[in-house]
Amino acid sequence: MSLSKKLFLTLAPLVFLGLFPVLLSAQDTMGKQPDTMGKQAAMSITGCLKQGTDTAGYYLMADGKMYEVMAGKGVSLAEHVGHTVTLAGHTVKLSAAEEAKKEAGEKKEAGSSPYADFQVTSLKHVSATCSQ
Repeated sequence: MSLSKKLFLTLAPLVFLGLFPVLLSAQDTMGKQPDTMGKQAAMSITGCLKQGTDTAGYYLMADGKMYEVMAGKGVSLAEHVGHTVTLAGHTVKLSAAEEAKKEAGEKKEAGSSPYADFQVTSLKHVSATCSQ
């Protein structure tokens, strides 16, 4: 057997074993990619729930930002318009088509404030009035 074959047969397993941890770490990070629906970490916001320009639309101003809120399963927003509420949920990134439909209303409601879409998972009633 030639020297180059012996060298290859000796080094090939060493190279493979050296790369094995790198391959494993790449596999671990694959499951940690951002959600394809644009879903963010859970958070809560407190403020005055208002009726949006769209009949089924609602928004809330919190921390200098306007949140266009969308009710999740089992959450009723209509009965809390004009009340101070704490909403739990997460911001979402809508598709370009959905965002284009809502953008004009969001800009009108937000004024010069930044805005985001917020999916509500639960609602806590704080006050029957708004202090704003």
